[in-house]
Amino acid sequence: MNEYLYELFCDVFLTDFSIDDADFKRTVDLGKYGKLETYSLFPGIILAFIDINIKDYDNVFIEKKLPFRVLEINHCSNGRYAYAVGDDEIVYFGKGDLCISIYDLTKTLSDFPLGYYNGLEIFIDVDEANDYIKEYVSDFDLIKFYEQLEKSKGYRLVRSNEKIEHVIGEIYDVDDRIKESYFKLKCLELLLFFSITNFTSTDGLSLSRKQVELIDNVKNDLISNLESKITLDQLADKYNVSKTTLKNCFKEIYGKPIIKWRNEYKLDCACRLIESGDYSMSDISKMIGYSSPSKFSKAFKDYIGCSPSDYAE
Repeated sequence: MNEYLYELFCDVFLTDFSIDDADFKRTVDLGKYGKLETYSLFPGIILAFIDINIKDYDNVFIEKKLPFRVLEINHCSNGRYAYAVGDDEIVYFGKGDLCISIYDLTKTLSDFPLGYYNGLEIFIDVDEANDYIKEYVSDFDLIKFYEQLEKSKGYRLVRSNEKIEHVIGEIYDVDDRIKESYFKLKCLELLLFFSITNFTSTDGLSLSRKQVELIDNVKNDLISNLESKITLDQLADKYNVSKTTLKNCFKEIYGKPIIKWRNEYKLDCACRLIESGDYSMSDISKMIGYSSPSKFSKAFKDYIGCSPSDYAE
């Protein structure tokens, strides 16, 4: 079932990959980039669990125009992901968020700002699946929903909330013995949820390509010299933007405030330096900008959960 949809993976994967079949599950192995665990649920509907580590989307995926109309439903479990919408609008979503979009909007500028992404994606050929789904959700028309989405911005972003968690949350941890039936039920429940949800507006902040480029430059400044102290005032002055704009745009892309992101980046670097075994704790604290080993040790323990010396053992 859905062999033509599975051909989509062959068309859009640039990197080498392998496919392992087991019952109604297929695992698409992307090697060092991760994997997709896929399930064929109904005619025209595939569910994919995504676990990837990618910094450059263009190394792995390519744009492919499809001969059929595909609706994509994305739920982020961990990490962050971006969609390009039109010529100059980019939307980001992160942990717990739900994004519904038409396929044509994706993969024109897709990005994984944190270098990893975990979640699920449901691919729906609306023309193939519509009549079948109507047997279960009689009041929901997939084709009409797709066309309404296409006439508006082409996507709907819903930030993490209790309703989404209720519908999707448990799908990530299911006993193998009931997966096939359970995934089908959850897919229908999700579509039923859509049938009573008002999708006239979209949550969140969209960014222009210029703003994304600005934040990319800011990030490079933040990581280029970890010993130096960088303030929001300095960054705002350098790029001639307000601090509010700077903070909002950075958080939209990376999901965290600038200072928090940089502090955690420093401590992640400290972990790698400790693992190398080439430096003393005093040297490492200086290399990542801490004025004393004691301050470094406290910050490290608060973030990692153990002292630097314990981590080294």
